Amino acid sequence: MVTIVNVVGSGDLGVELELQTLGKDLDVPFTEYDPSNYHGLYVRLVEEGPLITVYRSGKYIISGCSSFQELETTNEGFLTQIAELEICESSLDPGFTVQNVVCTERLSSAIDLNTLSIGLGLETVEYEPEQFPGLVYRPPEIGAVILVFANGKVVITGASDVSTAENAFAQLQTRIQSLFET
Repeated sequence: MVTIVNVVGSGDLGVELELQTLGKDLDVPFTEYDPSNYHGLYVRLVEEGPLITVYRSGKYIISGCSSFQELETTNEGFLTQIAELEICESSLDPGFTVQNVVCTERLSSAIDLNTLSIGLGLETVEYEPEQFPGLVYRPPEIGAVILVFANGKVVITGASDVSTAENAFAQLQTRIQSLFET
């Protein structure tokens, strides 16, 4: 079973924001806005908690959550802060959606990435060990990207839910078993 390491979601407040003012008005332990460095306002509702990046357009992204519950709680807390500042209507539906689930898993043993890259098909694989120590596998039938490392560690990213990540890992295991059977 895969382990969730990051859940990312996004929403839209539907109003244009003055980010410097918003950063000062929010009652949170951390905000940072430096338009010379990045055009978004960084917000944390709790120390070392998930990061909320807010844009002038009213769109926002929440990253760094270790579960769907943490993502939902962070979103609700952010919307409560926004409602208290009367920036937009408290009944607003920001159309909040999960954008990406990043999961990890481990193969039963180390793996030869050169052999795996050929076996999976060069058209679906990127493997340049001089550039990056992992193999990047993009199976066309699954909405996820799989990073495979020689030590057997696997990272699944780009999935919209855990079942997609689990299916991606199961498909990878099946392909590996068929390639390395003796």
